[in-house]
Amino acid sequence: MPTTLGWTDTAEMTPPVGLYSDEVIELPLLLPEWQVAALEEAAQKRGMTVGQLLRRLFADLFPRPVVTG
Repeated sequence: MPTTLGWTDTAEMTPPVGLYSDEVIELPLLLPEWQVAALEEAAQKRGMTVGQLLRRLFADLFPRPVVTG
């Protein structure tokens, strides 16, 4: 199992057409207990909930593309 992730540069990603909406989808997330504790601590230090922290992480990693036209 690899120990590191190679993040793809988001500039290289082609966004799928018609995928972006504000509809909410639940994502089950299985994490080891130590990662959950680290997430809770990181969120608390920032005055956020774990959900808010994860949404911020996803928003930073995958910014919403600018729709033109």
